[in-house]
Amino acid sequence: MTADAPAGFIYRCPVCGSEVIVVGTRMGEFTPHCCNRPMVVQTQRALFYYCPVCGAEIVMVRKGRGAFCPRCCNLDMIGRAPAA
Repeated sequence: MTADAPAGFIYRCPVCGSEVIVVGTRMGEFTPHCCNRPMVVQTQRALFYYCPVCGAEIVMVRKGRGAFCPRCCNLDMIGRAPAA
């Protein structure tokens, strides 16, 4: 399916709808399968947030209603698109 999938890529199972998000990258080929079928890469990408003080990172899986303002070290975390 893809080699070295970039962080933020979302894959969905065409049978059951399960999803996985690539959080970190490593060397090698990434070919996720579910229900005995290859998972399909989605056009939507996950949004990453990081703490400007300690460097902690989180990934937003699905945005709900209302404002999403993650905080760490008593500061707002900074949103960024994953590196392509």
